[in-house]
Amino acid sequence: MNIIIATHGKFGEELKNSAEMILGNLENVYSISLLPQQSFEDFMNQADSLLRKMSGTTIALVDLFGGTPSNVLTVLTRKYGHHVIAGLSMPLFIEVYMSKDQQPDTEIMQQFIASAQQAIVYTNQVVEED
Repeated sequence: MNIIIATHGKFGEELKNSAEMILGNLENVYSISLLPQQSFEDFMNQADSLLRKMSGTTIALVDLFGGTPSNVLTVLTRKYGHHVIAGLSMPLFIEVYMSKDQQPDTEIMQQFIASAQQAIVYTNQVVEED
């Protein structure tokens, strides 16, 4: 399975670097960044070029639903048939990467989202409960 991390700015590149501190060398993980000087069309061309080179299943993790990376990768699903999840976080990325040998379907995608939601914790409240 291929994983694309698509974000505003260098967030995705840095998330990938940070994940390598935990998981080691990451295979088949690609990051594309929407930079301030890029247009929607520039980013579309960048994403299209990357997807064109891929074979097999691809999941795109994007930072913000409704933002350019999300919109571009979602539009390109019609052409390439990949999966897109918005709301990128380290827990979501690790969950997807650790499941890279599974064939994604709607149920697995929902499991990824549920796991990411469970990783959001208000730690002050946890400390107060002890």
